[in-house]
Amino acid sequence: MAMKRNFLITLSVNTLFAPLLMLVLLSGCESSPPQVRTAVPITWGESSTLALSSQPENISQPWRKIVVLTKGVLTIGLQSSTDGGKVRLHVKNGTGKRSIFQKEIDLAPRSPVNATLNVDAGTYFMVLEPLNGQLLNASLASRFQPEDPDALSGADKSREGAQQLTAAQAKEGAVSYRDGNRTDWFRYDASSAETLQIRFQGIDQAKGLRVECITPTGVSFDLTGQDKLVLRDPGTVWLRVYADQADSGGGYKLTTFSSPFLGTERKGLILKFNGNNATVNMGIEDGVREGLKGFLQRADGSLVDFVIEKALQRSSTAKSTSTFKDVDLNSTVHFEKKMNGTR
Repeated sequence: MAMKRNFLITLSVNTLFAPLLMLVLLSGCESSPPQVRTAVPITWGESSTLALSSQPENISQPWRKIVVLTKGVLTIGLQSSTDGGKVRLHVKNGTGKRSIFQKEIDLAPRSPVNATLNVDAGTYFMVLEPLNGQLLNASLASRFQPEDPDALSGADKSREGAQQLTAAQAKEGAVSYRDGNRTDWFRYDASSAETLQIRFQGIDQAKGLRVECITPTGVSFDLTGQDKLVLRDPGTVWLRVYADQADSGGGYKLTTFSSPFLGTERKGLILKFNGNNATVNMGIEDGVREGLKGFLQRADGSLVDFVIEKALQRSSTAKSTSTFKDVDLNSTVHFEKKMNGTR
């Protein structure tokens, strides 16, 4: 008897919830709108043109799609290039089924309007719906400000997780402010006095990348792309590669070259400089000759290499591949010794 009662109860429960279960299963199988597959990706910071009409057969614009990699604030900019009109902005979730944001906007001719919303990582679709029945030409752009620009940077976002640099071995990487991967730290450990050359190159259409260099003595300055440091004692050089602003990012290549520091042979003084040229107050009787290589060290620790282009009795003309910027007059000039002791 008990077995029969249990069977009847089970049958009743299944009969009661079968329609509800079927409804849940059917709703879960509901396909995404076809525009999800044809949505046009938006390039950050660039405008996308839309032609809007209230007549379905005249609607030519596909949906716009953006991918957000981390939590932050999404700003959508709208602007009409015709007579203006009223539109409703829909922002839909990653399946395209549900609007997570709606806003009615009056677009005046050539007057930009912004809509902002907080978003998590994911894919979002933007749709403009015309409300006044007239043809409307508009443009749509987007910007993204991550809550934490280094949310996805990994361990090398700080000195504690800095990547190790080895002389003559290139390191390649990429940083992006809006993608939450803003910073890469590197360290170079010098075991003895040496001359360190640092080359930095942006790749993959990099934009707004900067490199901060911190010397073993704590002096900080920005690299120019081709830089040299004289390390008179053992120590660590720190390099911070980072995307400067919200629209900055791209790939890069970082290489260091090391050579022994051989001391200095002579000293001179900068009398004047202009661009790539400078005048040094050393005469030819002191051994300065055309073709002799030298360098001067700025207050921030970076170097300017130059070559004596014209040797005169009282002063000589020096020419550099870089500019003599941020150089104090009467700065000390050094001429490097050669390995064999010749100039």
